[in-house]
Amino acid sequence: MSEAVGTADILVVERLGEIERVTLNRPERLNALNQPLTEALLAYFEGLRRNRETRVVILRGAGRAFCAGADLKAAATPEALRDGPNGDWTLRDMQKAMRACPQPIIALVRGAAAGGGLTIALAADIVVASESAAFHPAFLAIGLSGAELGVSWRLQRAIGVSRAREMLLAGRPLHAEAALAAGLVSAVTPEAELDAYGEALAADMLKARPDALRLTKRTLDAALESPSLEVAYELEERAQMLMIARRGPAPDRG
Repeated sequence: MSEAVGTADILVVERLGEIERVTLNRPERLNALNQPLTEALLAYFEGLRRNRETRVVILRGAGRAFCAGADLKAAATPEALRDGPNGDWTLRDMQKAMRACPQPIIALVRGAAAGGGLTIALAADIVVASESAAFHPAFLAIGLSGAELGVSWRLQRAIGVSRAREMLLAGRPLHAEAALAAGLVSAVTPEAELDAYGEALAADMLKARPDALRLTKRTLDAALESPSLEVAYELEERAQMLMIARRGPAPDRG
């Protein structure tokens, strides 16, 4: 049973026990990013830093798309994204907050994850796609550089140098099955089963101790940036030593 814990017109947060399901809720605009939605996402993820009740986050879009990127039709309105000529401050800070929060984030992608929507999916820990999912770089198509909001760093690590550069330089989308083959997503589900798959995945994560989830996410991120396997060994050993110390001495089985 879900419980609404923070509901707004553009962002819906529901509690499913120790899981929070976060829904971008502008389906009439394919959940395109305007300033209010981006600020709501930033506030939500920054608020997770000290949240001990929420252990896993599921992120999805309402309707038939995950997120179509920036809302270009809002350009002449007060709701237009203020990021752009002055820097991608809100979007960048929101994605940094996604990585800084201790909770693993599962992105459930159906339909388009384009432009800024692609970068949000890439900032999650795990991406699961439905059969309709399509990951679009989109930036070149609107006259921008093909690399923005960390996509140059994340996408090349996710799917390899050549495939990532094909996407970004030629503006070619990656559809669900190709995304699975490339390693961008961990699974592809039928449309009707996407939400259930995400909840089952989150439930498996809850079997771990809370500190174990947090330390694993932090260690995985740090290992991606480490210069060598030796550094990764050190990072992992410190996390394990902390978990062993918190667990206490092993029980006497004699």
